[in-house]
Amino acid sequence: MLNVAFCDDDIRFLNSIVSEAKKIFKRLKVNTTIYTYTNGKKLIDDFEEYHSYYDIIFLDIDLPEMDGKEVARNLRLFDKKFKLVFVTSFEQEVLNTFQYDVSGFLPKRLINERLFLIIDRVVTAIKDDNPQLQVFKVNITGDKRAVIKVPLNDIMFFGSVNRKNYIHTKRRIYLLHGYKFMDLIAQYSELGFVDIHRTSIVNIQYIFSVDDIEIRLDDGTLLPLSRRKRSLVLNKFLQKVCEGKNFRM
Repeated sequence: MLNVAFCDDDIRFLNSIVSEAKKIFKRLKVNTTIYTYTNGKKLIDDFEEYHSYYDIIFLDIDLPEMDGKEVARNLRLFDKKFKLVFVTSFEQEVLNTFQYDVSGFLPKRLINERLFLIIDRVVTAIKDDNPQLQVFKVNITGDKRAVIKVPLNDIMFFGSVNRKNYIHTKRRIYLLHGYKFMDLIAQYSELGFVDIHRTSIVNIQYIFSVDDIEIRLDDGTLLPLSRRKRSLVLNKFLQKVCEGKNFRM
């Protein structure tokens, strides 16, 4: 769940950008709570009271009483981590905003062309800043075992060979200790993985292509594909591809 604030004194524009942003977040399957402001002072007061409550702030530069740059300066005194996107009709202002650690700059006349790209990039950055760490018990050598932490996005696939279960990450392969493959399928099917064969469950983001009897990963690895599961795998793969494309609402 992300908390997202929009601050703009033009109520008509504010309602419009919030409406479009909600559609984009829904398309990206990101749950959000949206907050709107028409002046920067109220945004600052709420930010201070609720202790850096927002993950993303879309902030108009041309605000009355206190402009967006001054609002941003005050917000950064409370928190350095939130993602800030400046929104403005004055595109030349981009050169005056870098000191506020800006994640995006959105000209109002280009909302339709750029809003999706900026939201997608900011959401990705938040995920990268807060990786979902997975903890596994693995066999190292002989009887030696260890507990390791692996970011979810680093896991390419889980494989089962001769009743031994392995985790294949971007860096190396680990032999898991004490895991049932069916339990891995049940758990990781809910976390962006797809069951392609009785021997493999794959992170969808690493699938490069889907053939009739196998899939190819980005690094060239080939894995067997069950004919019975091909339709589901292909549908999920195409859905993931479509999510990564730009689109106009």
